[in-house]
Amino acid sequence: MNGQPELLKVEQLSFRYEDDEAWIFKDVSFSLFEKETLLLLGPSGCGKSTLCYCVEGLYPEAVEGVMEGEIFFQKKKLTDFPPGKINQRMGIVFQDPESQFCMLTVEDELAFVLENHNVPPEEMSARIDEALEKTGLLSCKESLIHVLSGGQKQKLALAGVLLTEPDLVILDEPTANLDPVSSSELVELLKNLQESQGFSMIVIEHRLDDWMDITDRCLVFSRNGEIIFNGNPRECFTEHASYLNEEGVWLPSPTLAGMEAAAAGIYAGSSLPFTTDELIEGVTETFAFLQKFQPVNSDSLVGRKPLLEMEQVTFSYRQKEILRNIDFNVYEGEFVALLGANGSGKSTLSKVMCGIHPPSAGSIFYEEKALGKWKETELWKRIGYVFQNPEHQFITDSVFEELSFGLSQHGYSESEISAKVRNTLERLNLLSAADRHPFSLSQGQKRRLSVATMLSDQNGLLILDEPTFGQDARTSRELMDLLVERRKNGGAIVMITHDMELVHKYTDRVVVLSEGRILFNGSPSLLWEQDEILLQARLKLPFAVKLQRQIETGAENRVIAQP
Repeated sequence: MNGQPELLKVEQLSFRYEDDEAWIFKDVSFSLFEKETLLLLGPSGCGKSTLCYCVEGLYPEAVEGVMEGEIFFQKKKLTDFPPGKINQRMGIVFQDPESQFCMLTVEDELAFVLENHNVPPEEMSARIDEALEKTGLLSCKESLIHVLSGGQKQKLALAGVLLTEPDLVILDEPTANLDPVSSSELVELLKNLQESQGFSMIVIEHRLDDWMDITDRCLVFSRNGEIIFNGNPRECFTEHASYLNEEGVWLPSPTLAGMEAAAAGIYAGSSLPFTTDELIEGVTETFAFLQKFQPVNSDSLVGRKPLLEMEQVTFSYRQKEILRNIDFNVYEGEFVALLGANGSGKSTLSKVMCGIHPPSAGSIFYEEKALGKWKETELWKRIGYVFQNPEHQFITDSVFEELSFGLSQHGYSESEISAKVRNTLERLNLLSAADRHPFSLSQGQKRRLSVATMLSDQNGLLILDEPTFGQDARTSRELMDLLVERRKNGGAIVMITHDMELVHKYTDRVVVLSEGRILFNGSPSLLWEQDEILLQARLKLPFAVKLQRQIETGAENRVIAQP
């Protein structure tokens, strides 16, 4: 890469678990150069995270696994480094940030990192403040880690890595739990730090648009863990888009839109677009093109009964008010998106809605009956909840048993259970993992399983905390299709998400939180017109809406320019 020295070299690397004959990936070879950003792409479960754990030196020592091949770092075998030394030169942010915390508070966690790097105590405070300032967590310095939101935990994990000033930063879906503005800010921060500090990056990411400007090279894996492309991003996405889409790899928004336009016969570009300007230039029928991005129309909710009602609900934790005066209803057959910045109270509200956290004040009714008057067993037959961390809800020793359990509680026969479970596993690409322990799955596979366990029950209300986290394009679409089917059958859905494309395409209504209060309650189309609310809640317009405005603005400018 531009004559830069080689930092990392992977030669014929293969990995499998001891109790599994199938290799996660096989004979993988590639190099990483100094100051380079390498983006790892591939379907969920293809081995991207496992490869990063091998590069970091965690595998195979941390698990019962078999690794073949060699890894060189700065021309030295990874196995020749003394214990702990390689971790002083590499830093990793795990897909599940909770798994890398050791202390109780934010400040203590970062101090612990510095202690392990022999930083003098008198230097710690200033360096901790600097890292927290860069990641937007300075106000949380004295907070307990377990009360942070998922996005705040992700920022804390990154702050811990940046403190060590490593030569290589490995990021496993670093923006998955971040609000849209924080996601863009993180990429910009990493770009600036890379320029000033000169580290290299290996990034696993599904939300690609923000990363295209700083990515030097893409390494794409097939579903079987084989490298199918190694080259620059433009060539990767414009020349191989159809194959990548079939494999379930996410595409940049302009490329995906261009591919759909080409399939409809309304794109005349010589190659698929890589930028929005290239997309607009290549489209031949603007009206037909924009119609493809209109949201899925839902049936009218007029006349439907409220399923869940919240009246002046407040929730406090340790004398701190988290939610204040929450008023809103969820109606039968409705699809509601719960949006807001990291730490705005979304996950807390979802847990209050279903009775996990009782409100400090106010009233909640489900089917016109106070939530507190329901027997717990009866309430959980009516309300399903998918946690942000999928491991919090697994209770059996195999994927098949996890799905079977809910069905067995509803009186299905063994043959009916088997058929339903196999159908669900096949749709979510989990059939090959049916006999595996849920905790041995990749993070994306765990998320699909956690959603599937709730879909197997016929709840009236299903609440999901970031259900598409860690999913490739194909499984994300399949999950959303399953949710749409649930809604068509009369079930109501409340979904926490940071994915504005999903909000635009699938949801009927949006509730936006800011600092524990409802900032907006209305349709997605109305929200896209509220610039001040979007700014305050750290939200961004979906690509389809931005594209339509850019096309309309361009058309207006052409009319004005005519003599």
